[in-house]
Amino acid sequence: MSNLLKSTPYRLSQISPEEIREYLIYEVGEKAQHKIYNQLVDLKESYPEFDKWFHNTVYPELTASPEQREIIIVISTLEKKKVLTGIAILKKTSTERKICTIRIHEHFRGKGIGTMLFEECFSFLGTRLPVITISENREADFVKHINKFGFIKTQSLKGLYKPECIEFIYNGAIDT
Repeated sequence: MSNLLKSTPYRLSQISPEEIREYLIYEVGEKAQHKIYNQLVDLKESYPEFDKWFHNTVYPELTASPEQREIIIVISTLEKKKVLTGIAILKKTSTERKICTIRIHEHFRGKGIGTMLFEECFSFLGTRLPVITISENREADFVKHINKFGFIKTQSLKGLYKPECIEFIYNGAIDT
């Protein structure tokens, strides 16, 4: 990992204004929710209902039930500037422990941030083998971590989120 890059994960349900204040200074005029959404907006290509899910499910559940829904962000310091380099959206219920979304900023891949973020996900979810779904067009992005953490492909579903697209399910099953 570069000496210039220092990364820290935060759970949004537990973060205090002092911890994120410095980051928000760089994001003047834009709410944190929109900043996080903008880092993930390209997921609409693979998940057509992403907008609705993010705004109408994730954030309301995070506010109402932080023990069941969490967003973990990684803020990295690079040459005294704060940068959002990783995001994970998690769901933890009595019947499901799932990494819904995980993303590392493309310019910061290969620096250990993905491993750090997965470890934080495992900690929140209370398992090292959570359910995760990965679309066929993004599976190559996850091969390193799939192998590293021993994830097991358990289902392949065509059209789960987008017609004609195969979604691979690891470490569990999705009812259709």
